[in-house]
Amino acid sequence: MVRLRRLAIGCALGSAGAFLVIESRAHAEARGAKPYARLTNVVADLAHRSQSGEVTATLQKLWSKLGKLEAKGTIITGATGAEPVTSEERAFLGEHPDFAVRATGTMFGHTVETQFPLGLALAALSISRGALFPPNDSTGLEIEMSTPPSQIVVIGAGHWRGEGMALVEAVK
Repeated sequence: MVRLRRLAIGCALGSAGAFLVIESRAHAEARGAKPYARLTNVVADLAHRSQSGEVTATLQKLWSKLGKLEAKGTIITGATGAEPVTSEERAFLGEHPDFAVRATGTMFGHTVETQFPLGLALAALSISRGALFPPNDSTGLEIEMSTPPSQIVVIGAGHWRGEGMALVEAVK
């Protein structure tokens, strides 16, 4: 299993599929569907990774573009365990110690193309069920969350380049 603390080069491949229906609220309600959550914002950028700290800086920039975030929120990361990007993402997460973090790679392995959609699906399910899935990391990065999540930030940092974030929120 991939853990954020892992320093080895490479990643544990997992297998997953993610099927998401992303539609307007009006369209969902017209067909009788109850929305699980709302995708409020998606931001992406390209860290050049020629110097140390560029991934952390890119993640900070993306964070500032997400919109208003609640204190003591939630983050779902698709960290692969591959270095140096995982250490840089961990440095970014360390800047947000009040946020409960979950790493999808810890439970599913790295699912390559479906890692980010898997994070979106888990965020929507967690919000709709009123509970974040339990921590599965012994390093202390994944902390308990006793309150129902109303906002979850999904983070995806690519193998080579390409970082993204999405803000998933409760339907109001």
